[in-house]
Amino acid sequence: MLNLYRIFMIGLMLVAPGAFAINGVIYQPQLRDRQSDPAQWQALMTKLHQQQIDTLVVQWTRYGDAFQSPQEQQWLQQRLLTAHQSGLRLIIGLNADPDFFSRQNQPPAALENYLNRLRNQDVQQAKVWQRLLGSHRIDGWYISAEIDDLNWRSEAKQAQAEQWLQSTRRQLNQLDDKPVYVSSFFAGNMSPQGYQQWISRLAASGMQVWVQDGAGVAKLSPNERKLYLNPLVECTNPSPAAGIVNEVFRQLPGDTFKAQPITDKQLKQLLTQPQRCAKDRLLFSLRYLPQAQGVLDYR
Repeated sequence: MLNLYRIFMIGLMLVAPGAFAINGVIYQPQLRDRQSDPAQWQALMTKLHQQQIDTLVVQWTRYGDAFQSPQEQQWLQQRLLTAHQSGLRLIIGLNADPDFFSRQNQPPAALENYLNRLRNQDVQQAKVWQRLLGSHRIDGWYISAEIDDLNWRSEAKQAQAEQWLQSTRRQLNQLDDKPVYVSSFFAGNMSPQGYQQWISRLAASGMQVWVQDGAGVAKLSPNERKLYLNPLVECTNPSPAAGIVNEVFRQLPGDTFKAQPITDKQLKQLLTQPQRCAKDRLLFSLRYLPQAQGVLDYR
């Protein structure tokens, strides 16, 4: 544990100040996290801030029925207020539908109705958290629906996604003019060039797109992943991707998702690797970092 802590600290200290627009970590709230001690959470947030993590991205503030009740919202509100008081900026994730990926296979008209419903739910969720946190504590909105390279390959579906996200961004900006983020992942279902064009289209619609590096799920080899990632972080203006999400876990074999934190050596290699062109860097996820051991359970 101490060794991992030192690696994390040294790695972040080697990053030049101002090298990243955002140097953040993503947190996926789970109802079981309510068992964590508030003092331990505060200590965790303080450590992150001291180690040059500047932003906490909350992947969702509602997941299905979770975090819908006033008691659950109050618990999450207190955790996020503590993070903000510890010096972290907050990017607030909105509504997450557990059935999002299965619902993408609907006929075009049904899919359009579904995406419109997602937009309305996100806007309503933003209103809730604007009230709970105050606009001055929110530095951006995060669309919890992740965009993959399988379900959006056709021109028609890409146009639907663009319209949905652009409309969502517009309505969120009318509510509170903050950057709006979404993340995307790839698994070799598009060519690297096709995926770059897809991300470029999303970015052109006004979205800030974070691309997951795929290291944790390891569906592609490191060299294959570079073919997708490298063109997305070139020093161009505008650039396709706003930043990269580095997966700090490794998925274990099995039919259900299970993972463990990356090794000491892998974490050190990641944290000492400079990010090009002042791109955002996000670590996924908080519960796999050494500081979170004993505070958040990743099993």
